[in-house]
Amino acid sequence: MGPLELATYRRHWRQSIQFHHQIEEAAAFGRRAGRGFGALRNRSDGALDFDSEEEADQSSANRSTDRPPDAGRVAVELQLSRYFDERSDLLTAVLKGAPTILVDVADPRALSRVSQAWQDLFFQGRRKVDIVQQGFRRRQELDVLFMTVGEPPKSATVDEREKAALHGLSLGLPFFGISPLARSHLPSCLIKAASTKFDFPRIDAMTIERTIRIVTARRCESALDCSIGSGATVEDLIIAIRFDRTPEQCIGELGRLADLKHAKAGARGLVLSQLHGLGEARAWAKDSIADIQAWKQGRIPWSAVSSAIALEGPPGCGKTTFASVYCAEAGLYMVGDANMAAWQSSGEGHLGHLLRAMKKSFEEARANAPACIIIDECDSVGARNLMSHSHRDYSVQVVNALLAEIDGIKGREGVVIIGCSNDLSRCDPALLRAGRLEKIIRIGLPDVAELERMFRVRLQNDLRGDDLMPLAELAIGMVGADVERIVKDARRATRNEGDRAITLDDLKKALLGEDDRSEQEIWVACAHEAAHIVVDVLHFGPEGVFASVAATATRGGMVARPRPGRLLHTADDYGRRLQAILAGRVGETLIFGKPSHGAGGKGGDIDQATQLACAMIGSLGLAGPTPLIFRAPAGETERLLGFPDVRRAVNAELQRQAEACRLLLEDHRDAMLSVAQRLRECGRIDGAEVADRISACSVAARGMPA
Repeated sequence: MGPLELATYRRHWRQSIQFHHQIEEAAAFGRRAGRGFGALRNRSDGALDFDSEEEADQSSANRSTDRPPDAGRVAVELQLSRYFDERSDLLTAVLKGAPTILVDVADPRALSRVSQAWQDLFFQGRRKVDIVQQGFRRRQELDVLFMTVGEPPKSATVDEREKAALHGLSLGLPFFGISPLARSHLPSCLIKAASTKFDFPRIDAMTIERTIRIVTARRCESALDCSIGSGATVEDLIIAIRFDRTPEQCIGELGRLADLKHAKAGARGLVLSQLHGLGEARAWAKDSIADIQAWKQGRIPWSAVSSAIALEGPPGCGKTTFASVYCAEAGLYMVGDANMAAWQSSGEGHLGHLLRAMKKSFEEARANAPACIIIDECDSVGARNLMSHSHRDYSVQVVNALLAEIDGIKGREGVVIIGCSNDLSRCDPALLRAGRLEKIIRIGLPDVAELERMFRVRLQNDLRGDDLMPLAELAIGMVGADVERIVKDARRATRNEGDRAITLDDLKKALLGEDDRSEQEIWVACAHEAAHIVVDVLHFGPEGVFASVAATATRGGMVARPRPGRLLHTADDYGRRLQAILAGRVGETLIFGKPSHGAGGKGGDIDQATQLACAMIGSLGLAGPTPLIFRAPAGETERLLGFPDVRRAVNAELQRQAEACRLLLEDHRDAMLSVAQRLRECGRIDGAEVADRISACSVAARGMPA
């Protein structure tokens, strides 16, 4: 130990021994009086562990104390003492100069203890004041100033705090600012004036062992497991380390608390290698985990670790599951309830309650580093440039607060941020810029091979010899959450039938459900999807596209191309995309003389086509009579349709592309009917088979042998 840490250790040791003596004396008096007042519980003997006979004699001379030793206070003072033993220059400045020093304390439970420890270590008996809690006195009555702040200032108190800090700086006294994050909590003048700024060091295993010895007055017989000590907070120490426990019991309680944290970070027992359909996200995770290990070993700085990403993908594609598995494999504490819904529900929905809950989530990440904070549905915070409602001021402050918290945590050693969203276009652009959630990873729909692997993972050892590809083809367009639901439903059915072995038929039944459609409805669905996939193959090729007429709760079939090819994004490209979207409705009209309602509804073909045409005309400059006029960002369909000329141009563009689609399908009517028949027979078809049927029908139409 260095001199300051040794002095701190001895002071707390003597106070602890004095308290233990008093407890033993009270217990002995109780026994003599016949009250059955027992000695310290959980003791195997009554002997206390003195460092030396001289120290035991000194302890008897100490002043009486009726307070048990506070494990949190002991640990904080020991850790702070060691830091200053290692920074002799800083210690000299504190003791002999008038520095302005700022300390960031990530663990909110440790904040007041750090402030008190600072005063006890360096300014015992000197005249000190915390200007936030106690206000000012005259210069002649003061030796040192503190500003201990637990929460960011409210707008009404910002100027007041600035004035107080400026006045304090003018007094020429040592000035110490202690907060969770100086950048967002302390006055800007104090930040500018600071000669030194540092993070309060994490409480390590050595400090915990010494704290246990002081509080219990017993030596630790075995070294503390680093996995237990590395994640312990001040609150954990207060809960686990008590004077009436043995060191072994304290360590056991710390282990239990560590296990609770580990259980919180779990994710259904999956590992990264079992997460299919995540592409770039999984590659990033592997690289990030390797970087974190290198950082832990001291081979690279934290700045070299990719520590902030945004994941975008459809609901159920596995964004949150991926983040949980990543945390588990990287050995990171996971803060997973960081989202607008959780923050708003923490109180009565008032701005102060929401911001307090938001701050608490980020403080939890800082306090438990290395950690990962997962901001689920980060688009729900909103974008300031799109806010025009009556609560705009409220929402803008929420966005600003989130950006400030990310700025405060970004770059802090050991903290990773993952934002998840179904649609990142709804996020504030400032959230996704460099320095915040700077790396964007988009997760698409899984292809057939990935769906097959997803079924394999969830089926574990079942159906190992069966071909799951037909099942995966029926599930095209689904995501990981759907696969998990299908397997759970199939297993439930087998349990209800005497715990028999699961079969492919069980899975198909769970996937398709009870198809109560009439023959005519099924045939309409086949014609609809056949038209879609024929036009898609003609325009974009057969690779990676599939059609299915499997009925689910939300649709009667679909065509999916999980990995769309790269396009030039010209007007012609967009036109072909519109034709592929409108093809189902056009095909129904060609075969049955009129369309059904299958293309309508929220998220349906007409909705998708309208959104795309609106973007072409009002945002992208690709169609319409006034292509050089920008009306609104792509995706703001409702706003764009508010312009009468845009509505007319959108309708004209959709009519034009629907007519082009009709002409194309008329030329390939036989192929469309052939594909529809195949869908009726098998329920699915891939692009390669569709291309073969198109080719065969074209040859037959020219009167040539196939």
